[in-house]
Amino acid sequence: MKTLRIRLKSLRNEEWFNLHFDLKAMVERYTPNAIGLKDLFDSFLPLYSKADEVLQTIRKSVYTLDMEGADKKRVDIFTGFFGVVKSSKKQPDAAKSRAAIKVFNVLNGYKKAIRGSYAERSSTIYNLLQDLSGAYAADVTLLGFTDWVTSLRSAEDEFMAARGERQDESFAKPKEKLLPIRNEVDTVYSAMLDVLDARLLAAGLGKDVVVNPKDLDTEIHEDGVQFSPETHGNISYNFVVDWNEMLKKYRNLLQQRAGRSKEKEEEDNGDSGPVED
Repeated sequence: MKTLRIRLKSLRNEEWFNLHFDLKAMVERYTPNAIGLKDLFDSFLPLYSKADEVLQTIRKSVYTLDMEGADKKRVDIFTGFFGVVKSSKKQPDAAKSRAAIKVFNVLNGYKKAIRGSYAERSSTIYNLLQDLSGAYAADVTLLGFTDWVTSLRSAEDEFMAARGERQDESFAKPKEKLLPIRNEVDTVYSAMLDVLDARLLAAGLGKDVVVNPKDLDTEIHEDGVQFSPETHGNISYNFVVDWNEMLKKYRNLLQQRAGRSKEKEEEDNGDSGPVED
C-alpha cells in the first residue's frame, strides 16, 4: 500500500480547495496524533485558512447576486431538512424512529461545515448527498424524505450554474496571489503523504503488501481513533485506504478533462482516430 498521488497544479481553484477540505476533514476524523501528522497538520491549518480567505476575496469580484440567492436557498433547505429530521426521531413507529436517528446523525455531522465558506458548503453538500443517496437511501425513503434530498440537490445545481459556467475561465485558473499559497499548502500536503508512506513501510505495510482492512484490529470511534504504539501502522493503513479512495474522484476528474482536451485537439486537427478495417 502506498499513497496515491495526482498533479495538484492541474486542479482548478475550487477543485483544489475541495481536495484539501476533504483532507482536513479526514485527518480530523482520524485525529492527527493517531496517524503521525500532528506537526505537519499544525502547519497545514493556517495555510488552509489563508487560502480560503484569498478565495473568498476572488469570489466577491465574480459572484453575482443570483449566486448569493442560490447559496441562501441551499442553506435554508438544509436547515429545514435538519429540523424535520430532528422532529421525526420521536415517533411511535420504531423502524421510522431508528431511521430518523440515523439520518439525523448524518446531517448533524455536516452541520458545522455547512456554515463555512462557499467552497466548504459545496464540498459538504456534495458529500452529504452521496451519503443520503447511498448508504442511507433506504432510511430516507422509509421516512418519505426523498423530496428534501431532491430539493437540496436542485439547489446545489442552481448554485453551481449561477457561478457562470461556472465562473469564467480566468477564475478557473490560479491567480497570481493565490498561486504561492497553493504551492505552500501542496508542499505540506506532499510531506504528509511522505510521512504516511514511511509509517506504512516501517510497519511492514509498504507498497508491495496488500492487506484487507477488515483484518486490522483498529477501531475508529466518534471521538477519534483509539490506538496503541504497536498498531500505528494499521491506523495509517486505514487512513491511506480511505484517502486513496477519496482522491480517485479528483484523479478521475483530471483524466476526464484530459480526455476531452484530446478529443477537441483531434477534432481541430481533423483527426478522428485510427480507422479499422
